[in-house]
Amino acid sequence: MRKTGIKSTIAAGAGCALLALLATPPAAAAPTLAEALAGGKPSLDLRLRYEGVEQDNTLRDADAITLRTRLGYSSAAWYDLTAFVEMEHVAALRDDYAPEQAGYSVVSDPSGAEVNQYGLRYAGVPGVTATLGRSRLMLDNARWVGNVGWRQNEQTFDGAFLKYNGIDTLTGQYAYLGTVNTITATNADVDGHLLHLAWAPLPALTLSAYAYLLDYAAGTETDSDTFGLRAAGSVALNPSFKLLYAAEYARQNATLGTSDFDADYLHAELGLGLRPLTLKLGYERLGSDGGAYGLQTPLATKHAFQGWADVFLSTPANGVEDLYASVSGTLGPVQLTAAYHVFGADAATPADDYGSEIDLSAGMALVGKLRGLLKVADYSADDFGVDTR
Repeated sequence: MRKTGIKSTIAAGAGCALLALLATPPAAAAPTLAEALAGGKPSLDLRLRYEGVEQDNTLRDADAITLRTRLGYSSAAWYDLTAFVEMEHVAALRDDYAPEQAGYSVVSDPSGAEVNQYGLRYAGVPGVTATLGRSRLMLDNARWVGNVGWRQNEQTFDGAFLKYNGIDTLTGQYAYLGTVNTITATNADVDGHLLHLAWAPLPALTLSAYAYLLDYAAGTETDSDTFGLRAAGSVALNPSFKLLYAAEYARQNATLGTSDFDADYLHAELGLGLRPLTLKLGYERLGSDGGAYGLQTPLATKHAFQGWADVFLSTPANGVEDLYASVSGTLGPVQLTAAYHVFGADAATPADDYGSEIDLSAGMALVGKLRGLLKVADYSADDFGVDTR
């Protein structure tokens, strides 16, 4: 199934391009290495969270209080080359949750420390940025590739990254991935090639095309090739009213053991911006291959889709259909969001009504750079999972 010749050619080409960029001689005088290091910028980010989970099963209710600390440093440019590093530590101040303790519902914020990001970034060629090391990566709306920013332990990737934005309306990105550093503090070895093009021919339209080719180490994840197209944008009808839209289709070919599967992805969304409110109605389908395989998005920011209760982090074999509506807006300094989801199966089965979910959130700036957020998800199960709050 694998296109090893194509993928090897892509990898070799990208590697040569990256080495050529790094070898480009300086065109003008630059600060010394010591000056570049001394002129860098440190960063500090703290996030304290309480998360509770109640499920209608035999597991005990989870209570997690965690503190995430990120400490980073980025050097000043030296011959257009910058170095960066970011440490991340998650402390479980209250650990009545799995995986910290067995027998509890899961909160996917394990305690521990890691190097979240590190590497070298070169920007000496106009319109081109080359990065080598460990980095976060987000493409489009993060449905296929994201950093899972909601979780305390961020998802990052080890590899080589190239980005071109030398033309105002065109952006191209390529990434070779060797390791996925997941939110559960485990690493997944992968031979991954990500290609992404975005073109904005009109202010109201952005078109994206992508190919995500993933070969995992044996037994860790399902190998897959995914090709897709996306269109999104907004049209201002008057100063206080605009139309928002998104449409996307993708086809995934996957290998599981000795079997190959094909599944489709479909997303359509319409929205109205009526200051200070935004209303959206959407439909998303992660398809199934006849009930034998459900389309997977292993690199995605999954929490942002199909409800915040995280019931569908792994797509069931019958696939998932999500019909949803949301309203968001501001009430004074408070940012409010409410959403309602109805879930069903893509493959025809006797039990195809999965359940429904209500999501609510309220966030606001507090003091200085301090922000607060309250978030609630309530999943009511019909034929899939259990009631989860």
